[in-house]
Parts: sequence; structure tokens; C-alpha cells
Amino acid sequence: AIARHRDKIVLSSAFIPGEDGGQMRVVEPLDALLGPLGNETAIGFVNFWPHAQDGIVRHAHFYKTLSAANHADEHPDEPVFQSLASVAAEKIGVMTSEQQKRFRMARIKGENADQVYKARSYYTVFVPEIWESRYANGDFFKDKIVFIGPASPLFQDSHETPSGPILGAQLHMHVLTALLEDAWYSDYGANDRRRITMFVLLGLVLSFIVCFKLNRTWIIGAAIIFGGIFWFYLEQALVDHRQRLIGSMASLSAYGLGLLCAIIWQAMSERARRQQLHRHLRRSMSPDVADAIIRAPEGYYKAASGNRREVTVLFTDIRGFTHRSEEQDAGELFTQLNTYLERMVEVIFSHGGTVDKFIGDAIMATWGELGESDIDNQLNHSVLAAQKMLDVLDELNRSWEADGLKPFRIGVGIHHGEAIVGEVGSDQRTDFTVIGDAVNLASRIEGLTKALGVDLLISATVAEKFYDNFNWIYVAKVRVMGRDGGVSLWTPASAIPEENAVMQLVVNKYTSGDWVSASQLLEQINDESHFAGVAKFYRRLLFEVEVPAPGWDGLITIETK
Repeated sequence: AIARHRDKIVLSSAFIPGEDGGQMRVVEPLDALLGPLGNETAIGFVNFWPHAQDGIVRHAHFYKTLSAANHADEHPDEPVFQSLASVAAEKIGVMTSEQQKRFRMARIKGENADQVYKARSYYTVFVPEIWESRYANGDFFKDKIVFIGPASPLFQDSHETPSGPILGAQLHMHVLTALLEDAWYSDYGANDRRRITMFVLLGLVLSFIVCFKLNRTWIIGAAIIFGGIFWFYLEQALVDHRQRLIGSMASLSAYGLGLLCAIIWQAMSERARRQQLHRHLRRSMSPDVADAIIRAPEGYYKAASGNRREVTVLFTDIRGFTHRSEEQDAGELFTQLNTYLERMVEVIFSHGGTVDKFIGDAIMATWGELGESDIDNQLNHSVLAAQKMLDVLDELNRSWEADGLKPFRIGVGIHHGEAIVGEVGSDQRTDFTVIGDAVNLASRIEGLTKALGVDLLISATVAEKFYDNFNWIYVAKVRVMGRDGGVSLWTPASAIPEENAVMQLVVNKYTSGDWVSASQLLEQINDESHFAGVAKFYRRLLFEVEVPAPGWDGLITIETK
């Protein structure tokens, strides 16, 4: 029968290892099948070579020499054996010249690969009832291709494929279908250097876009996850619809490497930015506050964008510095000034303040611009800093006088109120600063220290914290230039209670319009008194105007800034 139908039959051969796992050899069909003359029946090998790492069959080998099967060098004149599926395809009229290809498994929706070509038991062909009912007396096999092979586990003819385990005969059918329908996978870019380079560059570009455009860690993480998912589904779509396998390892490796490099670069840039910010902050605020901001810089960056905050502002200025700069040696004066500024900054920093700026010989310091402390702490630290600055200046003056230098005298003004904080400037330079009415008023209050003859003045918003503290005394309510309404001013009290009582009576009498009584009380304050400067201020007011004007409201108008 085989000889009679040899043009429609392909018998199987196989490469099998020799004894004790030695060299491969070729086993041909039995002589009983070929007959004494060999009957020229076509023969094809049935071997599949799984991947060495995962044991999965992905490629079909169509031509093989014995040397190639033994991983040895091939000889030009040695016979080449052809696979079972390729021989069967040639009988149908489909030729292939390639040694191997990655084939696509035939699929039916909802069916596994081992169900596409369902195995049927060989013995049923010889059961008359089944032959008639199931196979229609042989018409079932008309114009069909039939593979005969073992299904029992005893023969170990099962192969692992990307679609799961499948019998050898079924696998040959899938390969033959791929040959007939030209159903192969194209390794798009897997062996093309230009395409590999393109994928690598694409991965690098995407990774840098992710890191530099999406600067939040959780967004970067989400982008990495969704990028991987997108790439997975892209590969699946190309495999299912275009039969293309992307050489994804290069691009994904580049994507991962690019992300790693970009994240490292971003971390280094962030570290450099923090170090730069740290250096900047340590020049303008206490080291403790600067360190706290560096540990959690989000608050600083948020404040830098512009916010309204309750802040405490301190201004201090050296009296008569402009005149001294015209008379004193420049080098000597600058040495003295820098010593003074250095000590004042130390005091401000030690009380948690920020040096907003130097304005010539003047200092502007702030508390609360970053929201790092509550209002009570702001007020307390600012007042303690002002008092300490005056004490330190006394020490410096004694040292300078001993060296033959003229001492400094300063005025300090403190006010608490709402201001705008943030970075201002240009592209070339920006400064983090505080602006607004609170700043202007603090500057005005500092300027009033000279008029009232005191070293330190605080506004009512600062004094509210010290109402129950007898170390402060109310000295005036003034109408300053550029501002409506009055500003109540307070100064440190005298160590002598009687002086405080007299000074308070003077202020009350003057404010109420009883200027005669105020003038009489001023006689009790001499030039040695703690309030000698304030008394001089009121005497000058009473000398200039003897009686209150009609509608007197108790406010003292001062035209100078």
C-alpha cells in the first residue's frame, strides 16, 4: 500500500543519540515499510529542537546535516536531511529553502493550540461502526492531510510550546500549516543594527522625558509601570496582527538604563540644588532653620512662589553713619562695620531669625516668613534678639573706645503684621524677601527711635504679647508719613518704677490734651533718667505748640520717614 501511494505518503526518520548519550545518528524507517527496493517513498525527520534555556519549541528546522545535529563543522558533500513538514509541503507544491523559521501556532478562537488539530485514536479506524458513523466510510479523510504519531506518555512525544504542551503529530501539523500559509514571525529589528539602535535611542529618549518632565517620584513610578504595560500590549498587537516580534530587550534595557541614569542625574541635580540652597540659606538665617528647610525644602519652594504670611520684621540702623563715612578712614570704617554686622547676624541667627537683607549699614531681619514658628515664638525671639543686639553693641563700643575708635549707636524697630513673602527679581538674579505694609511700618518705627531718643521701639502688635509684663512702657501714638491712623509705640521700661510712673503720666496727660500737667511732670525727668530722650521729645512738642488744636485726637504727627 505504501509503495502504491508513495506520492502521497511521507515516512519519518529521526536524529537520535547514540549509546550512552554519544554522537547523534540518523534512524531511517524500517525495511518492512520501505520494501526490498526502498520504493522511493519520501522521508522526513521528526525532530524539534527546543530552546536551551527554557525548553520551549519556537522554531521549525527544515534542513539538517548529521554534523549540524552534533554541533560540528559541516562538510560540503555530506547528505542533508529534510524535515517531515517541509517534505509534505513540497508534495503539495510549497517549497522552502530556509534552514529554520519561527512559526506561528494555528489558532481557533476559544481553543488551545492542542485543540486546533484534535487527535483521534488510531484504533477507531478499524472499528466498523465508528468507521461508518464518524468517518463516513473514509470520506472524512478525503482531501485531508493526516499525521500519524504516538499520543501515549510512554512514547514521550509531547513538546512544550509558547501555547502549552502539544503532541508531536499536532506540532508537525502546526508547522505544515505555517509553511502552507506563510505564517511566520518576523524578528523586527532583532538582528538589524540600525533598528536596534533606533529602539535604544527611543528607550533613552522616553526615559529622559519621564524623569525630567515628570518630577514627582510617584508619577515617575506610575509612568514606568504604565510604560511597561503599554510596551507589552504593543508587542502583543504586533505579534497578533502583524506577525512581528520586536527586539524589545534592547529597547527595554535602554529604557531601564536611561531611567536609572536619569534618576541618578536627577538625584545629583537635586542634591546640588539643595547644597546651593543650603549655602544661600545659611548666609541669611540660622543654621538650625536652614538645616530644617533642607531636610524638607517643599515649604521653602512653596513660600518662594509668593504667599501671604504673618511675619515679624526688625529693622536696625546706625545713627549718623553717612556723616561718619565722610570723615572716618574708609578701611577702618569698613572693618568696624563688618565686625558690627557679623555680631548682629550671630544674634539674629541665635534667635531663629532670617537676615532678609543689608541696606547699607541697616539690617532687615524677619521671623515667620517660612511659617516655621507660631506667632508667640516670633514675637518673643524678635524682642529678645533686639535686646541682645543692644547688649552686644555695648560690648563692641567699649572695645572700640579702648582702641580709639568712635562707638556706634543704633535704633531698632519691630513690627508684626501680614506681608507677602517670595522670590523677587529677574532671570539673572532673584532674592527671597518679604514685602508689604508690615515691612514699611517696621522701617518707619526704627526711624522714630531717633525722634523719641530711644534705642528700641515696638508696635502694639508686638507689645500685645507683653501687656502683663512691666518691662515695657507705652511712650507715644504717632501718625507716620504715608500711613493713615496712629501707631502706638512701646519701649523698654526703666529699672526704677518711679520713672516709669512719671513717664506714663506724661504720655497720658499729653494724649488727653492736658498739656500743662504734662509739662509740669516733665520737670521731674532729668538728663540722667532712662527716659531723658522721650522727655526731650515731648518738651520739643510742647515748645512748638503750647495748646492743643481744636479736635485734638492725641496723635502726634511726624513728617519725616
